[in-house]
Amino acid sequence: MSIDPARIHTRVDGEGERTFLLINGAGQSLHTWDFVVPGLVELGRIVRFDVPGVGESPPPCEPYSFEELGQAAMQLVEPRGAGSLIVVGHAWGARAAQVIARDHAPDAVVIGSGGGKYPPQASPTDMQTATSGSDEGDIEAWNERFERAYCAPGFGVRDPERAEWLFRLARTTPSDRAVVMGAMERSPVETYWGRFDRPTLLLYGADDLVGHRENAEDLQRRLPRSTLVYIDEAGHFVISEQGERFAAELRRWVDEQDL
Repeated sequence: MSIDPARIHTRVDGEGERTFLLINGAGQSLHTWDFVVPGLVELGRIVRFDVPGVGESPPPCEPYSFEELGQAAMQLVEPRGAGSLIVVGHAWGARAAQVIARDHAPDAVVIGSGGGKYPPQASPTDMQTATSGSDEGDIEAWNERFERAYCAPGFGVRDPERAEWLFRLARTTPSDRAVVMGAMERSPVETYWGRFDRPTLLLYGADDLVGHRENAEDLQRRLPRSTLVYIDEAGHFVISEQGERFAAELRRWVDEQDL
């Protein structure tokens, strides 16, 4: 395996028998979960991390697959108690979550904004902002492109403080694009898309142009034990735009499933 778990920057919040393993989107910091974690921390231990080549985790010695990332991520949650393990993936991380569900059979899976089966509806130029960074003189234009691709319409006006926080975080997080994009090449979507049998919650922003509804509804058809929920006033970055509501839906589902 090309990933050394000891070199992965990890943060653990809370404690208890139940464990939530959170996996970030492509090129994104573990801090994209900052508005979700407070709503989950009373339910158990929360483990989140910067994937190798992103944020504070150095790149590995060679590109990796989602299978290798899944193996390393499972080591981060060991040892754990006898309680349930719930894997929660956002966007690119939702791909990794499906591989973990297929290969390691956690107790439950949460797919946030998972795409890849159907092409994004957002402009490719706008989408490139997520991993391109920005020159200081072009910040406003960068923010506009990012919002068009990844957020619900009007996010910056509706919640300017949170929008600025998200834009700055996405703009400044160090990211090795070749490493995170390489995982998608090494683990084709057809090898894991809906190919597991675990209780699954599908949480999507109602205005997501990247994961979007075709992906959500296709996954729901393939996963008989799944529940699909759309969150209003949220796009692809639902975990940041509406993190509190994301956590509330997750808490409700955990209780319903008696996990």
